[in-house]
Formats: sequence, structure tokens, C-alpha cells
Amino acid sequence: MIFIDASSYLSSLLPKDPNLKKAVEIFISIGESKEHLVTSYAILGEVLTVSSQRYDRQTGIKFVEDILDGSTKVILEDDELMRKAFKIFQEVEDKDVSWVDCYSFAIIEYYKIDKVFSFDKDFKKHTKSKFLE
Repeated sequence: MIFIDASSYLSSLLPKDPNLKKAVEIFISIGESKEHLVTSYAILGEVLTVSSQRYDRQTGIKFVEDILDGSTKVILEDDELMRKAFKIFQEVEDKDVSWVDCYSFAIIEYYKIDKVFSFDKDFKKHTKSKFLE
């Protein structure tokens, strides 16, 4: 399984993103591998917000619709994951690590996800998963 972070989605969506080429290459490689993809509704919310602010609202909406209509497993918040994320948030000393990142770390740990696709280096520091780059 591969957890997909908002930074990866956004890098493949935003035409002026410095990681655009690399993101597209990695997504092509992931598609060819046929591995199961996992993300969360919180991640999709970040994609909608940032794409609306920095690019085009309708393009972001269509992008997220395509993810929801595809085979990616999208995790919905539940009490256990939220409590686990809150505990992680309390323990992380870096003030730049977001709540959504901590929630993502909780998902990765809970589901024992072995790979992460993110351009956010915090995932490297706070998970034991292989970091796709």
C-alpha cells in the first residue's frame, strides 16, 4: 500500500509547481505497479483548498472527483484514528507539523502502510514507511 499526501497530488496538479515533472513520473510508476493507494478525506480537503487558492477551483474539484471515483481507498476520520492523531500531535515538538500530517501519520501506522508518496519531509521523519522520491 502507498499513502498519498496532499503535496504529491498538488505537485501533479499545479502547472508551476517545481515538483511537477517528478510527481507525474512517480504517479506513472505507481500506476504501473498496480499497488493499492490510500489517502484521507482530510488530504483531499487540503487539495481542494490549495488548488482553489493557487490555481483553479473547478480543476481542483474535478481532480478530487476523479480520485473519489477511482480505486484509491479514502479514509474517513473515526474516533480511534482521531485520538491517535491527537496523541501524535501532542508528542511532535516541531511546530511546523500540521494536524493533517499527524492524522496521516496515524493512518500510516494504524494500517501498517509501507510506502509514502509525499514531498513533505516530515513524513520521512515521523513514519517508518519507505519514502517514494
